[in-house]
Amino acid sequence: MLEEEGVVLAVDGDIAEVMTQKKSACGSCAAKSGCGTSLVERLFPSRTRSFRARNDIRAQKGDKVVIGLDESALQIASLLIYLVPLLGLIGGAIFGSWLGSAPDGGHAELFSALGGIGGFFVFLAAVRHYSDMLSRKPVFQARVLRVLSPQGMVVPLMDLKGTTKE
Repeated sequence: MLEEEGVVLAVDGDIAEVMTQKKSACGSCAAKSGCGTSLVERLFPSRTRSFRARNDIRAQKGDKVVIGLDESALQIASLLIYLVPLLGLIGGAIFGSWLGSAPDGGHAELFSALGGIGGFFVFLAAVRHYSDMLSRKPVFQARVLRVLSPQGMVVPLMDLKGTTKE
């Protein structure tokens, strides 16, 4: 189960809208001062994202929660999004090349390019339709796993300079 912490923004029946903070691994990396990825991370500061998640545990607005998504669902969705349009591109290019290689044609490259582009977009539309159907299945939906207790968070008192007060 992939987990992420967030705050419940709104509750509508058994669905909660949860805001999460985008995290980066650059903050704890020893090589961040000389890394290009760290530079890009500083140019584009972290942003918040909002998710709709099943709220079977009845979390309330303002609760700090952990949401989760099944790893197998993420793997299937990744294959669907990346692999299927690529197969459409390759299949369309092969089909277009076959159509354009007729003895009187001689436009195999043009037909191959058009077939590849057409196959990509046709398969992309099919993925979109199929993903809409999959999103209704519970295994492909994020869900609120637990409410984090406020007692578990300890924040020291600090002055404006960042030093701890006595």
